[in-house]
Amino acid sequence: MTKSALSPPSLNLIQSPIPWLYAFWKFSRAHTMVGTSLSLLGVFAMAWALRHPLGLVPGTFDVWQALSCLWITWLACICANLYIVGLNQIEDVAVDRVHKPYLPVASGEFSAAQAKMLVGMAGSAAVLLAVASNSVYLVASILLSLVIGSMYSLPPLQLKRFPVFGSLCKLLVRGVVVNVGIFLHAASQLGLTAQIPPQIWVLTLVIMIFSGAIALLKALWDDASSAGDLDVSYNIRIVWWLLTACYSGLIVTAIFIPAANTSFLMVTHGLALVYFWTLGRQLYPTETGELSYREFYQCVWKLFFLEYLIFPTACLLNPL
Repeated sequence: MTKSALSPPSLNLIQSPIPWLYAFWKFSRAHTMVGTSLSLLGVFAMAWALRHPLGLVPGTFDVWQALSCLWITWLACICANLYIVGLNQIEDVAVDRVHKPYLPVASGEFSAAQAKMLVGMAGSAAVLLAVASNSVYLVASILLSLVIGSMYSLPPLQLKRFPVFGSLCKLLVRGVVVNVGIFLHAASQLGLTAQIPPQIWVLTLVIMIFSGAIALLKALWDDASSAGDLDVSYNIRIVWWLLTACYSGLIVTAIFIPAANTSFLMVTHGLALVYFWTLGRQLYPTETGELSYREFYQCVWKLFFLEYLIFPTACLLNPL
């Protein structure tokens, strides 16, 4: 009997709204949505800190303008995120049926036609919202994200087949497009000069390092799963020392990062380093390695999210 014959019928929003919404939640890949939302809020907070330093009370119009801009930007970025992750699931359906059968396209909860419709609507909505914002920086950021996401998943390029180029796609979107592009957009909407301050460049470098570590761990997981071998402790050690060097560099150079609270940066990254080492030792792969590896991967994701709380807070706590 074929796979299609074994698959359940696709869900219908009208007939089964709750199961459909749950399937849509899985389709959206919630952890990527969290990452997108946190990065967006973090970058906006850093722009806000430059416009309204600690001790300077903003006016009502400034607050309303910032919230309106933030809302439209968030919707556009979430739609772009949905386009990218949805497109990847459509192209990876055969592999996902083996390794990620819980995803809605692989499980049959969404048909290929439904998935393509959702992806098309998400991509179109992202572009329309960006255009409606009347910001060339947001339009450029959204278009770049969609183009890179398409090059990553779609043939003939399908750059995800190549570890280096696949990782580069993620570095460009998470590191450069989100931080630099969205900051320029936020700065232009808040009345700031359209230039990148040093603290944004530092954050961009940190996020690129974390994105590289996450991409490496994901690639190792996929390769090990395909080969039936999860003994990847040597490669985890590489990621371990890469992030340790990143944290150590931040602690040492925090004093040179302008418009940010130096003490806060040093203390928080020191605590993050201690946490990473302590938890990393506890989760270091066992003989089978599967559970520990997955938890280590999730730990790196959480620390990635944390940077978008640490840097904006440091900027907001910077005195006049």
